[in-house]
Amino acid sequence: MPARTSKPSRNVHAATNESTGIDRLYKRYGARKISFWYKYPDGRSETLTSAKLGDRAAIATAERSAKRKALDIQAGQILAGSVADMIDRFKTDVAPTHFRDQSKDGLAVRAGAYDRLTKFFGRMDPKKLETFHGYQYLDQRAKAGAPIGANKDMALMQTICNYAVRWGVIKQNPFVGMMQNQAEKDVRTVERSQVVRFYLWSLRQDQAYRTMGLAAMFCYLTGFRAAEIRPFHMSGLTDAGVRVVNAKRKKGEAEVQKLRYWSTRLRVVVERAKRDRKVQSLFLFPNRRGQPYSKSGWGSVWQDAMYAYIGAFEPAIAKEFEEKKKREAAQRIAKRRDNPISNSVELQLTNHAAYFSMLDIRPAAITAKLENRDDDAYDFAAHANPGTTHRHYDRRKAKAAKATE
Repeated sequence: MPARTSKPSRNVHAATNESTGIDRLYKRYGARKISFWYKYPDGRSETLTSAKLGDRAAIATAERSAKRKALDIQAGQILAGSVADMIDRFKTDVAPTHFRDQSKDGLAVRAGAYDRLTKFFGRMDPKKLETFHGYQYLDQRAKAGAPIGANKDMALMQTICNYAVRWGVIKQNPFVGMMQNQAEKDVRTVERSQVVRFYLWSLRQDQAYRTMGLAAMFCYLTGFRAAEIRPFHMSGLTDAGVRVVNAKRKKGEAEVQKLRYWSTRLRVVVERAKRDRKVQSLFLFPNRRGQPYSKSGWGSVWQDAMYAYIGAFEPAIAKEFEEKKKREAAQRIAKRRDNPISNSVELQLTNHAAYFSMLDIRPAAITAKLENRDDDAYDFAAHANPGTTHRHYDRRKAKAAKATE
């Protein structure tokens, strides 16, 4: 039998696998495409990227992306006895009953914090945790532009370590009594006229933008939080007025009902919100499917509504809106090709004098009640501690009072 002088040709109709040089990452040759898949220690597998057979550029891009993802998976692996293991135990065993907020948004916020803490502390031995490690985390996040977010992450880490002491994993909590990051408060003062102008503009727009304007005016009239308005149920419309359960309370605190008596304008806003809908819904401010907006979905529509509103009289903002839409279209295409591009463009919209967010409206409403010296101002704010009302929601530029005599 003559010696073989060349490698046998690959049968493209039979899928084959070969190593990529990255542990647990393999390249699979199929009939029409090449896939890169990862095999987890527990036997599960996941296809990370793929590309059309014969397209060398696409295959090279897919391979780079797959290797990066595989390394990220390995970097995030939970090692037995590590801080990552400690964080995962808290997330699995404690968090479902420790936190009152088990909503989709609340879970997503904490999931992000768990990921950041695991990435930084995960591979460490819990017994070697020191206070200066916490300060390193605070400094790193501050340099990344999130000093206050870092404080919240470390507050969660401190809670996790309290449980770790109870479990006997560590002897004492190394993150108690730390100095937090300081940052200037970005306080935007909104006038009633700004909210009214946006509201009147929205009434002439399509359903999505109209919903944003109606919700803005509803927020000003009631002083409800954005988290109470987005999922507001029609059952909250009573004969006495508009009723909602306080969305912000600590675990163990009694449920507080907030009632706003009917006024002529409040009735008008509510009736307009109920009219001219494209779909029937049990919610006052639904999305196009008749369901409550998610936090991210609401934020996206609100931003576009503000772009359209301000862009109507500010050419520079209108131009930025067009560029934003083109950039988002390019990102969607890149995502389908599994080659995401960054979105780190600084927007000028939020710096415009006419811009405001839903979070700015409640302080404006409470400030109006204080300026009018209404005797129900504190019930309107519905804070357990009146000091909170003055410390965070009083935006009065001048404090007027009578002379002593």
